Amino acid sequence: MCHPPTVVPVPKQRCRVAAFWACMILALVPCSAFAEPPSESNPALDEAFQKLVKLELGQDLGIFNPIRQAVVASRADEKVRADLEKRLVAVLEGNASDLGKDYACRQLAIVGSDASLPALAALLPNPRASYMARFALEGIGSPAANKTLREMLAKTEGRQKVGVVISLGRLADTEAAPAIAALLASDDNELREVCLISLGRIGSLFAAEAIQAFAGKAPEALRPVVVDAQLDAVASLCRRGEQEQIKAAEICESLLSADSEQVRAAGFRGLIAAKPSESLALVIDGLKSNEPWKRAVAADWVTGLRGPKEIERVASAIGGLPAAGKIAAFVSLKQRRNPAIREAALKALGQQDAGVRTAALAALIRSGTPEDVPALVALLTGKEDESVRHAAFETLRLTPVEGVDGALIAWTAQAKDLPAVVLQCALARRSPDFVPVFLKAAGSSDGATRLEAFKALEVMATAKEAEALAALMCKTAPGEEREAADRALWMSCGQIADPAQQSAPLLTAMEKGGAEAQCALLPTFARIGGQAALPAVHTAMKSADQAVRDAGYRALANWPDASVADELLEIAKTSDVEPYRIWSLRAYARVVALPSERSPQKTFELLRDAMKVATRKEDKELFVSRLAAVRVPDALTLLLTFVDDGELKGSAVPAVFTLAKGLSQSHPDQAMAALKKIQPMTQDAALQQQIPKVLRDIEARKQEQPKK
Repeated sequence: MCHPPTVVPVPKQRCRVAAFWACMILALVPCSAFAEPPSESNPALDEAFQKLVKLELGQDLGIFNPIRQAVVASRADEKVRADLEKRLVAVLEGNASDLGKDYACRQLAIVGSDASLPALAALLPNPRASYMARFALEGIGSPAANKTLREMLAKTEGRQKVGVVISLGRLADTEAAPAIAALLASDDNELREVCLISLGRIGSLFAAEAIQAFAGKAPEALRPVVVDAQLDAVASLCRRGEQEQIKAAEICESLLSADSEQVRAAGFRGLIAAKPSESLALVIDGLKSNEPWKRAVAADWVTGLRGPKEIERVASAIGGLPAAGKIAAFVSLKQRRNPAIREAALKALGQQDAGVRTAALAALIRSGTPEDVPALVALLTGKEDESVRHAAFETLRLTPVEGVDGALIAWTAQAKDLPAVVLQCALARRSPDFVPVFLKAAGSSDGATRLEAFKALEVMATAKEAEALAALMCKTAPGEEREAADRALWMSCGQIADPAQQSAPLLTAMEKGGAEAQCALLPTFARIGGQAALPAVHTAMKSADQAVRDAGYRALANWPDASVADELLEIAKTSDVEPYRIWSLRAYARVVALPSERSPQKTFELLRDAMKVATRKEDKELFVSRLAAVRVPDALTLLLTFVDDGELKGSAVPAVFTLAKGLSQSHPDQAMAALKKIQPMTQDAALQQQIPKVLRDIEARKQEQPKK
């Protein structure tokens, strides 16, 4: 519960002065750390002080640079400081303007001593000068300055008295406590509020007792301020002696019966701090409480514990706590590593409450050991609540202590079957030591386990596993599992340093296997590519086994580069098998359009000629889409011939737009003509908006070109 300290309003003239000084803030920052100390005769400084007494709003502050330089020099020269202080005091005691005195007070906060106190004290009753005079006195901060402020309590009224109380509170002047406490009898709530705040800041035994005495009769409007003052005083008392701690405890105990949970919580927190010898007992009692606010305070206190013995005491008490207390304690201790935490967490895993087990598992992340792996796997794979299984997974995944990987590998070596979730957890630990485990699991009799193993190997396998993966691939049935195995094998072969050898593990496996092995491995050949793999593909394409032959043609159609383009086109033109013609033609359209050193014009010609072979609508549409990416005018001309073709119009119009936009800068006239032709044809709302914009851009560029 926080109540902001009172901001004392100031007269309008003071507001103008404050605004002026906001602009002068840089003037207070030393601009020259290397300024030379002024000599005994300093005309520039004399002139600056002469002008200071007449300072008004809007005046150039640069004229006071000599004063600023003197302030810097005074730090190393007592003679300069004393002279400067004398000059500044003279400004305060003379007929200087309000702003001149304001400026002088600011400098005295830096260079002033007890010699300045009478002049500053004289300004405290002045509504226009009181604020900055207090600022200077606080800056001086000597016992004599404190005494001056105390004496002025009886000589000021209204807001000036309020200001003096505020300053004494800021200075935490214990000798001022009786005088400030006496002011609580006032009828002025504003004054009483700042008195409470200041007494809280002073925080002496007397100040605390005064606050307590007032608390019982405080009006409703001041109760929040009283609580804040009590808590401030408690914080101060706890830093003092034993007697003060006893008083702090009394204050906190009085707050435990407050209506507000926030106040009760603050009181309980203070009570723990005020009774260091009983703090752990109080914390444990708080964790046992049925009141959430009390548990929250206790749990927060546990979070701050650092000593091993304190942590051990709290951890050893967890078994006797209710479920909510156990959860709170484990959550607070989860960032600590201590055998006592581990012991408490392992015991809690036998609890029925899923929340308790989940919290205990979180605490085991830091405190667990490799010996806990079997218990964690049992939770992970058992018929537990989903939240418990997830927590066990996270604990097993995140436990950082050395030896956990080895313990998990040892568990897998004894297991008859490896559950998929264990493989997921092993993968999440990202240790290369698990790769043999994944390879073993890839040969499991359980399909889900094999699938997870191949997914893990896709991430973790290296070149060393390529041959083993190729052998496994030969035994993998078509479907999701084979696709995962294919990706794992591809990634593994891709790590072989010599590109010419990347297909070698596949060739070895294919030689040992039959038709089934060929069908399994040929898609991976297509992923890897390279001249070394082509003979195996060609052999498959001639196989008497239809499945192998189909796999060979598919592999060629999926080749990663244009090195087989001519072969694909020849198949598309001459093959008697329609699927082979279709696969090859579509593959040709794909590989020819890939980035290459070939000129765009040559690419266009290849696509144009190959399109003549296409007979199906979908194949023609594929070539239309490929032509849209070839930025040559001839491609645009060809595409325009298709916009009147009822079969290809739907794909040709957007293709013309794409290519025309791409040619709009290099061939603006052709692009504009093409766009104008398709503009009335399109039914697509997006194109209807974009075509006029591209036309406007072309027109604008043409107008910007210099006339010949």
